Amino acid sequence: MDESSTYFRKADFLSIREEDKKKKLNYYIAADLAISEKERADWSAFVIGGVDEDGFLHIKNVIRERMDGLTITNTILALQRLYDPIVFGVEETQISKAIGPFLNLEMMRTNTFVSIYPLKPYRSDKITRARSIQARMRAGGVKFDKSADWYQIFEDECMTFPRARHDDQVDALAYLGL
Repeated sequence: MDESSTYFRKADFLSIREEDKKKKLNYYIAADLAISEKERADWSAFVIGGVDEDGFLHIKNVIRERMDGLTITNTILALQRLYDPIVFGVEETQISKAIGPFLNLEMMRTNTFVSIYPLKPYRSDKITRARSIQARMRAGGVKFDKSADWYQIFEDECMTFPRARHDDQVDALAYLGL
């Protein structure tokens, strides 16, 4: 693909180095949820990023799966226990209309509480929403775990954005940028 016409460039994807792995991170998680397990449906995507003391965003994990509401709820709670994020961003309508009541019950049942930040997707289109993460990446402010099993599919989706059929991981990444 000709990089002169891509939204992201290969050079924007910096690697997390060994010395970066020792840094203390404040974690943030953003999700783009699709509540369906049908083969042609969109994916639910969770992007987990940690910010170090120098302001670099380290993308530590990405989950991309087709999930039902129960699996999404269990994933949110598992990520909360694993990373203890400062904020867990999810589109407001996905929480209020889809999994909110069930998530609240499960938080009480498991004694695991998630600081959900309701994201408002209607403020701008996807391309505009992704501008802040694009700018941060171009400035060298984002690093990726390129050795992770999720990485290549993630980069491929980013490199074909916004022309590809799926953009779920980019949407979640864009919310981290905001």
